[in-house]
Amino acid sequence: MLDYLPLEAIIARQGLRLVLVRGLPSPWGQAAKAMFEFKQLPYVVAAQEAGGDNPQLVAWAGENSGPIVAWNDDKPIHRWYDILQLAERLAPVPSLVPADPLERALMMGFAHELCGDGGLGWNRRLQMFAPMIDAGNPPEAIARMATKYRYTAADARAAGAPIARLLEALATQLKTQHARGRAFFIGDTLSALDFYWVAFMNLLDLLPPDRCPVPDSLRPMFELHDETVCAALDPVLSAHRERVFTGYFRNPMEL
Repeated sequence: MLDYLPLEAIIARQGLRLVLVRGLPSPWGQAAKAMFEFKQLPYVVAAQEAGGDNPQLVAWAGENSGPIVAWNDDKPIHRWYDILQLAERLAPVPSLVPADPLERALMMGFAHELCGDGGLGWNRRLQMFAPMIDAGNPPEAIARMATKYRYTAADARAAGAPIARLLEALATQLKTQHARGRAFFIGDTLSALDFYWVAFMNLLDLLPPDRCPVPDSLRPMFELHDETVCAALDPVLSAHRERVFTGYFRNPMEL
């Protein structure tokens, strides 16, 4: 488990500070954390309670989501792109953003399709909310998050198709890379996209408890029942998750 400090303690500090969703493998936070560790950037952590009011966090960062990242006296940030750019600024080497403009554009485009509004994480989250909302009287935290992320039953039903299309595109990209003798999604080296994929695949195929210690009571929420998405989850994508997780992530994940 992570050594969570009180939020007021990290607000008062300098250096790199992270606010992560406590107890859940939020892919945005897990990817950011793993990339900072890859770049050997030390940090301290406080907790965001999923679905909670988190008033102190909102007062400081202006946002009630994790991750929040702060560096020295800079304004706290929460968007995946801003966090990646900060990581690159603090530790340019090893870079996780391709220097070649075409490769960089491809990587950023795929990353947006995973991390951005309307992307895989967004759509999969709608699918995860659906059973609890459709059953009536969802937990308060889920109801609050559903409102925040503009949940509708129609959007949840439609979420599988864009997820499947993205998985097919990612599998095609990886197979093309393999045909060229390349091991990663983009170019010849590890990039941020490889980190994002490992983190976001937990929303499709949650790592087992010894690798991702999500409580048994919460694991059913992550189960994937959409047949279209299941069919699009090519084994090459699962194999790539395994390889990158084993080589570049903490095992087990710290929640």
